[in-house]
Amino acid sequence: MTNGNAVIEMDEDSIKKQGGIVAKLPKEQLKSLFYLFAGKPDSRIKVYHKPLFLDVNDLVELNACITRKLQLHNIDAQITSLNIVYEGADIQEFGSWSEFVEHHWQTPDCIEEIVIKWDFMVCIQGFDLPQRHTLLVRVSSDMKPGKFMQMMASGNSDDFDQIDVMTAPAFCRVDFINAQISKELINEVSDWVNGRKEPALITDFYYWFKKRRQTIAELIHHAVIFMYATLWVSSFLWVNTNLYGGTMAMHVIAIWLFLGLYAFTPTGKIGHLMASKVYGALDNINGKKVVFNFTSGDKKRNAESIDINKQHGKNFLKQSGWSLVLNIFAGVIASYLYMNS
Repeated sequence: MTNGNAVIEMDEDSIKKQGGIVAKLPKEQLKSLFYLFAGKPDSRIKVYHKPLFLDVNDLVELNACITRKLQLHNIDAQITSLNIVYEGADIQEFGSWSEFVEHHWQTPDCIEEIVIKWDFMVCIQGFDLPQRHTLLVRVSSDMKPGKFMQMMASGNSDDFDQIDVMTAPAFCRVDFINAQISKELINEVSDWVNGRKEPALITDFYYWFKKRRQTIAELIHHAVIFMYATLWVSSFLWVNTNLYGGTMAMHVIAIWLFLGLYAFTPTGKIGHLMASKVYGALDNINGKKVVFNFTSGDKKRNAESIDINKQHGKNFLKQSGWSLVLNIFAGVIASYLYMNS
């Protein structure tokens, strides 16, 4: 190789031995020549947002589905490999499916991401050689802030184009020559995803409130202010009627207005504090979209998450109960004062 544009160049001795002439080829021309004989692969990506609860048997089932589908086609060779990313950025690579199946999962490490890749050669009419196809399935827990910052620091526009893919709970990608095979494989993965269990770390009751935690916090905040305003007006009417006979002096009215308006600020802070505690209790409930149940560490973390979620759920009920009792108490007093004014 003599320069950046040439990719093939043979010396004179080699040319004489071959009995022919071999010219230098620019990279783009060589690439076009390669695609002419081998075919240029295309890619198809499918993103999944469904919550997933996965164990070893789920991956065994997925591999069985993909293998059965490939057996319907003229496959020349197939290799299945897996990469498992543990908490702390440790990566374990399995070069074959048998290594993964025979692996012992009695380890305290917790899984954060699983990537499975099927690499196979398909005999296709019109091509002299079998054509390479790949299917990649990635399932990952929540994207870490450090990984997001790394993507930003790289400055690669391709990374930002794929950010919706990288932040999804799962996706699959097929690099293919035969479009029909790619559609069939994506359908197999889609059926597999739709048949998975959802994480049970959080009950449906708490999950409903967690999804609406912002709205609930705002309602609590405004309810406290509203009940204070109702109590303030009712108190004014009761005092004016029962203590001043309906003829309250202007300076007394001015003092009442001043104290009432001034108290709006601390009342608003009290309402904000109560709303923040309710929001925090719901936000702390672990509602991960992807939960792995492979290693001993995974099972321990899942059990601990269930117990912690129960504690946060009780805290949510406690904080909401205090807010409800306070508003009901203020409402009863306001109603009594108004009815007797």
